[in-house]
Amino acid sequence: MTDAPFPLGHFAPRMNVWAELTRAEITQARDVRALVVIPTGATEQHGDHLATGTDSFLATAVAELAAARVSSPRILVTPPVSVGFSPHHLSWAGTLSLRLDTYLSVLRDVAMSVIATGFHRAVFVNGHGGNSAPLRALCGELVTDGHAVGMVDYFAPGHVGWSALLDGQLAVAGHACEYETALTMALTTGANRARIKDASAGLPPRLVQPWMRSGDTDPISAHGAGWPPIFQSDDCGYWGDPSAASLEVGEAMLEATVSALARFYVDFAQADLRVGLSANPNTARHAPKV
Repeated sequence: MTDAPFPLGHFAPRMNVWAELTRAEITQARDVRALVVIPTGATEQHGDHLATGTDSFLATAVAELAAARVSSPRILVTPPVSVGFSPHHLSWAGTLSLRLDTYLSVLRDVAMSVIATGFHRAVFVNGHGGNSAPLRALCGELVTDGHAVGMVDYFAPGHVGWSALLDGQLAVAGHACEYETALTMALTTGANRARIKDASAGLPPRLVQPWMRSGDTDPISAHGAGWPPIFQSDDCGYWGDPSAASLEVGEAMLEATVSALARFYVDFAQADLRVGLSANPNTARHAPKV
């Protein structure tokens, strides 16, 4: 199969895009042990400067750009699961959220469809922080059941590289933050890029986690505890420093993000990973005498 021009709306050649291939072509990819990538994101409020589909857009774009850089193994990127676990954003219009059990069921069914087709390994590439813990739990279940399905946040492999490029006052990925705003600028053009730049200009930095109603003391972050970031109806809708975003830094951070995810694909596909469980002969109970 030869490369074709990038399909409309995609960031990778046709050979990397599951939805653009025929059943016979997907069978051929399976037979050469292609790695299947399943993007998952969210549809939720991102302040007034970014679109509600930002998490799904970024996860899918980065997943496809990284796939296009890998010659071996073959990488196939499925359509994204674009509605995630987002109850903490439901105070705002535009947010769509699945219940936790529904979200996990959808992801499980998608992954098992890939496994049932005969692919040996798959990985969720996630773009929404609220999905991370559910995904880890699901992958724990799938792997111990004998199915080689992992997960990674698209921004995690390249974190050291892209975080060093941030110009704003929050040095990590937040929500509708400098990182997401700059990446979106780098991946869009024309009027949309100009709109994002204008809408984010002058926004004050928001450096305290949204789960705090008031005050500067944050025991959740200080002690590594768990609490969802509640974006209520009086909230600005972002966490970070979106006004610091620029196209130039966005392009550099995109390169750091994509190149690191491409390396992860290769390493993950080749790793000798354990799946399933087997009886330990040193600890297994002996059958009682009768």
